[in-house]
Amino acid sequence: MAGIPRSVWLVGLSGAGKSTVGPILAERLGWGFLDLDDLAETLGGRTVSQVFREDGEAAFRGLEAEASALAAGFGEVVVSTGGGWMARRDLDRAAEGRIRVWLRVRPEVAIHRLSSGGEAERPLLAGPDPEGTLTAVFAEREPAYAEAEVSVETEGLGPEEVAAEVLRCLQGYGTGGSAEGAEQGMMMETETNTTEAGQRS
Repeated sequence: MAGIPRSVWLVGLSGAGKSTVGPILAERLGWGFLDLDDLAETLGGRTVSQVFREDGEAAFRGLEAEASALAAGFGEVVVSTGGGWMARRDLDRAAEGRIRVWLRVRPEVAIHRLSSGGEAERPLLAGPDPEGTLTAVFAEREPAYAEAEVSVETEGLGPEEVAAEVLRCLQGYGTGGSAEGAEQGMMMETETNTTEAGQRS
């Protein structure tokens, strides 16, 4: 992508860790953080599960589109998207200055994370075969996820480690808003790696 990114949008399946990694990455960059699902809930005055249950998926997608448009107006922000956001052809998913980062995870691992994280209210977990459902969803959405400018494997890594890997990948794009910002980003990762190495030793 040409130019310096003004925002980073995390994409991938539910359970990939977008909402967990996002705030960590935003803090390291010195940027703000937005969760599209949270913003959609604020706009709709209900939880995502309630919107799905009471008005159906179409109603949620409308709120998601509104939240996406609002988030697009911010610069220097990390945005956590919903699992289906990247597959929506009706949205402006590749705006200028935006870097999309695919947090990769297998469906079976994502389901385990969601279940163990106490997120049983998610619509995808409501059916009799959540893993089968998520596997089918992943097969449908994978080509769209693959359009992201950056891809990061999350399995076997903790949230801090995933954020550090994302930051490492973003450095090539000059993340930080300027040459000075890019240098500061590199310094932050170096300090983080040094701290983590000290903790492991």
